Amino acid sequence: MSVIRAIGRWIVLTAVVLVFVIEVLGTLPAPTLPMLAFAVAVPEVAGRALVITIVSIVIVAMTLRGRMRLVGTTCAAIACVLALVPLVQYPQASAKAQAEVAPFEVGHGAPHTPATRDADIRVEHDLPVRTRDGAKLALDLYRSKIAGPRPTVITIYGGAWLFGKRADNASIDRALAASGYTAISVDYRHAPKYRFPTEPNDVEDAIATIAHHAKAWGVDPDRVALFGRSAGAELALLAAYAPEPVHVRSVVAYYAPTDLVDGYRITPNPDPADVRRILLAYLGTPPEGRMAAYRAASPVTHVRAKLPPTYLIIGLRDALVRPEQQRELRDALRARGDAVAAIELPWSNHAFDTLPGGLGGTLATQTTDRFLRATLER
Repeated sequence: MSVIRAIGRWIVLTAVVLVFVIEVLGTLPAPTLPMLAFAVAVPEVAGRALVITIVSIVIVAMTLRGRMRLVGTTCAAIACVLALVPLVQYPQASAKAQAEVAPFEVGHGAPHTPATRDADIRVEHDLPVRTRDGAKLALDLYRSKIAGPRPTVITIYGGAWLFGKRADNASIDRALAASGYTAISVDYRHAPKYRFPTEPNDVEDAIATIAHHAKAWGVDPDRVALFGRSAGAELALLAAYAPEPVHVRSVVAYYAPTDLVDGYRITPNPDPADVRRILLAYLGTPPEGRMAAYRAASPVTHVRAKLPPTYLIIGLRDALVRPEQQRELRDALRARGDAVAAIELPWSNHAFDTLPGGLGGTLATQTTDRFLRATLER
């Protein structure tokens, strides 16, 4: 029996130490992509992690003795504090985020686009896009079975311009359709085989195709928003800030690269994804060899007066895009009198919203919904 108890104590201690290690890995800057996964996920599930650490403290107190109890209690207590940090930061970050979005709602009445039951959503995949060079691209359409034009959100997936697919936004598109919008996920060709400006050209061609089929697809061409994440956010901003055959009412950009010259010259530290390698794949050379292209690919270069309202959100611990880039775009927009909501999440990293039920994703969804309703539905 004593052997079994000893094994049980070691199992408890090992489990507590493992929780401690996971929390530490989720707090430290990530030098590699595998460690980045911890850095992204751990802070977003802080509420669940806090419960686990408190339970760990209780179990340690009940089962361990002597030095094992000291080690276990210390590890569990440190893990508990680390898990508590995002929860302490959340109320203030949420209040700031809500305040950023609130001005867009001033003077507006209640939204009038009715929600749609999931059973009433029609999904059509692989609808062809007419491209300027004849390349075969497609889009996915999520809409109500009830006929008639609706405010529309065009979504653009991320993936460092190197990978990704329309299905990456399927959950977002279906949620948008359930909220009463027509949602359309568009595609683009990938670097390094295809380099800038192929990617934004493909998005522009997709938007032109949507405008051409607006009536048939349930699109109100006067009430269109663009939504993108990461590389898709860069493409969404470029498209929103350029003249298009639809009336872009607003644009939503999650952790967007907005100044690619800055992104190449000042990389994150540490740099788990090798940002320069990504930019070289997208643009072909360092900025000195293709400065005009770098500037053309940077949304901040295209800022001017009377642009559509912009929603920006980024985590302050982002390991791929420096938060300074978002601030640069925010300040440039405000300097020209353009409306912008810029939200920063102290605990969040790149792709924070991909974790279901995470702190950052929940807050981003709430504020994005308010922003879209304020800019599209009036």
